[in-house]
Amino acid sequence: MKTVAITGSRGLLGATLMQELPKLGFKAVALAADITQKQNLLEEVALVRPDWIVHTAAKTDVGACEREPEEAHMVNAVGTQNVTEAAKSVGASLVYISTASVFSGFEGNYKEEDAPMPTNVYNKTKVEGEQAVASYEKGMVLRLNLVGVHPNGSRGKNFMEWLFDTVSQNKDMNLFNDQYINPLSNWTIANMIAMIIEKNLHEKFLHIGSSDVVSKADIGRLVLKKFPNYSGKVMEKSIDTIADGVVRPKQMWINTEHAAELLGPMPRVQDEIESIFRESLTI
Repeated sequence: MKTVAITGSRGLLGATLMQELPKLGFKAVALAADITQKQNLLEEVALVRPDWIVHTAAKTDVGACEREPEEAHMVNAVGTQNVTEAAKSVGASLVYISTASVFSGFEGNYKEEDAPMPTNVYNKTKVEGEQAVASYEKGMVLRLNLVGVHPNGSRGKNFMEWLFDTVSQNKDMNLFNDQYINPLSNWTIANMIAMIIEKNLHEKFLHIGSSDVVSKADIGRLVLKKFPNYSGKVMEKSIDTIADGVVRPKQMWINTEHAAELLGPMPRVQDEIESIFRESLTI
């Protein structure tokens, strides 16, 4: 039985991995050490001696990263460097959860070999994390767009949970019709990570995502079909209307042809929405 250590085990993807990996034949261990505290992390990893580490911990609030760039750098860049060194110290393979938004967002359909062009502090610090992981022979950068709901009933700052809560409370909402993604649910991503570990894959970079591309507004409309009694008002706007001075990429969809060759066909967004509703009993 392979031991898989997980950073960010209480986050959206981390909590899902903790729940799903044991069902798939792995021993899942939550790393409790603060990733910015290198020595503590090294000591914990030395005790656990995992075969793999899945690094999901990050500062992901884009606006907060812009306001607090030093903290964003410390968590996303320095923290990831620390996780990489911890993996090296025990010879563990490492999967780093990065983001499709490391690219400029002008074109879309980004392939693994395309050069990142980050547009804000969050994306820049994620690229710094990527560079640390890519320098490790057993490191893999997994780029994706994540949507979903925490499996334990908790709530974080993510699009899908905000959407469910807003609809459930019949509040008015703004949906962005010019930011395009090809997202996967936390459940599907967890299963794909299990496949990566089982197949012992060591791609330097890998893009996973749905087979189709949608806007955030499209996702909102798919979710609204599940709430026929919703009485709030829906307004579609440009993501540029967020008046916080942060540049957000719009074409955030990535090419997944290589992942499909390795892991099988990528699902459609509609399937992912259905998966979230099916798995998340606390919506």
